Amino acid sequence: MRTFIDVLRDNTIHGDRAVTFVRTNGQERRVVYPELWAEASRRARALQALGLSKGDRVALILPEPDEFVLSFVGALTAGLVAVPMYPPATLAKLEAYGDTVRHVLAASGARVVVTNDALRPLIQEHLLGSQSADTRLVLERELGAIDPGSAHTTLPDVRGEDLAFLQFTSGSTSRPKGVMVTHENLSVNSHAIMFDGLRSTPEDRGVSWLPLYHDMGLIGFVIAPVYALVQVMFLPTMSFIRRPSLWLDSIHRFRGTITFAPNFAFALATRAVTETQAGGWDLSCMRALGCGAEPIQADVLRAFLDRFAKNGLSPESILPCYGMAEATLAVTFHDLGKPLTTDRIDLATMKNGKAAPAQDDAPSMELVSCGRAFPGHEIRIVGPDGAPLGERQVGEIWLRGPSVTAGYFGDAEATAESFGDGYLHTGDLGYRADGNVYICGRSKDLIILNGKNHYPQDIERVASTVDGIRDGQCVAFARRSTSGAEEAVLVAESRRLGEAKRALVEAVTHAVRAELGVQLAEVVLIKRGTLPKTSSGKVRRRETKMRLENGQLDLVGEPSDDASAPFDSSAVPSPRAPARETETRGAL
Repeated sequence: MRTFIDVLRDNTIHGDRAVTFVRTNGQERRVVYPELWAEASRRARALQALGLSKGDRVALILPEPDEFVLSFVGALTAGLVAVPMYPPATLAKLEAYGDTVRHVLAASGARVVVTNDALRPLIQEHLLGSQSADTRLVLERELGAIDPGSAHTTLPDVRGEDLAFLQFTSGSTSRPKGVMVTHENLSVNSHAIMFDGLRSTPEDRGVSWLPLYHDMGLIGFVIAPVYALVQVMFLPTMSFIRRPSLWLDSIHRFRGTITFAPNFAFALATRAVTETQAGGWDLSCMRALGCGAEPIQADVLRAFLDRFAKNGLSPESILPCYGMAEATLAVTFHDLGKPLTTDRIDLATMKNGKAAPAQDDAPSMELVSCGRAFPGHEIRIVGPDGAPLGERQVGEIWLRGPSVTAGYFGDAEATAESFGDGYLHTGDLGYRADGNVYICGRSKDLIILNGKNHYPQDIERVASTVDGIRDGQCVAFARRSTSGAEEAVLVAESRRLGEAKRALVEAVTHAVRAELGVQLAEVVLIKRGTLPKTSSGKVRRRETKMRLENGQLDLVGEPSDDASAPFDSSAVPSPRAPARETETRGAL
């Protein structure tokens, strides 16, 4: 099987194929396949000229898509191990960002950090710290200034077993660990994505605003498409966040057929795109609308499909997925071209580990099918003893196959824990129904009250329906009470700082108790934008719990009304219609 480097080299015969980069200032840069290989080779030799040898690690902190992609392919062409890192979005929270930078550099042993002129002072003066003595800072533009005498320097032979890059996990449950992704992993998973999952042809076109320092954007749109000769347009991530219409407008202009995004992006586009912006769009070209990387709400996907149906968007284009960094990227895909498949299950039986179909009048939740494993890969649902479970029994998901990566760089203990018994122990909870995989949550996040299992995602989902709580901006977890029993706690961002705290807390408590039968011991309201999250936007439950215990959360102030006044039940906001959700974790 050809490596990514082989494919880049072989694709030089396709001068009509290209990747298109849209920079933050709106300028477009089109790089045809022959130029892509020439730039990869040029940058590879420039990195060699710095004294780097095959297997050395090189970190990339580059905000512009063309800067990142061209430097990344140059590093891999030189046989180096790339370490993608997210750039600082703002000057806020620099201390936490600096801690992450220093941790990743130390854990990876990166000898060089490639960045641009704008970020160099910030990184050198404020982020590297004592690490700067061991790490060389190199400007991206310098990689193009090669000594002509080195133009014929021999490039190393890159084999399938060689490391390609370290994908540092987002750290939602622990400090980031570097997943070791080999060139064979990339080749196998790219084929699974493009041919088994997407059934791609060279007529396809990809559009992506996804961050390139995470695997869904990096593998899904930089690496995998070149195997199928699929041309891709890259948009700046922050440009999409500021103007969500950019995503769908680019699909219309570029005639995109493949795109992927997390659940929040579908909700954001449905809410923020105006009729004027969408008026002239033709989205009938879109055939694979992938969704993953965070909990998926069926209602959000249905609302998105309904909102843009008049623009020609097909309901059969929706493609829920499941994956994670430890499996390179993709694990399962929904069957392409089939409508959204969901399963409404009984909440009472779920608490006992059984996903029984709900009766009409029973409390229920709706989960989205994430499809089946790719050919050559095996999924098991197992109990606490590792024994396989039957249909509709909830257990931990184990995975085996050539997409499973080599473990965590420099962390033998964590590797043995997660990659034992010939399977990747994902830590995700799920079940099978009619051959499809449904994801329920994380095993370590379970809240067990009076012997019953409760998923924090369910509590968070219901809390988000209460008017005054920011949608999706809340965290539920368990803690020990003074009596030693486990109790449930919710931390949530308030949408309006002037909200009467007691009324809002009562509304959340009532909504969760009414729908789930869970009594919250405490509801803590914090200020907008202060919930701890990973670089990919996932909530950090354990860090939130620790900050609450240490008094480090930025709490909402007391309401302006008289705190001594008796509670007025009429002030309780009414819950909005409850959303239904599933969760897909990790990379996809």
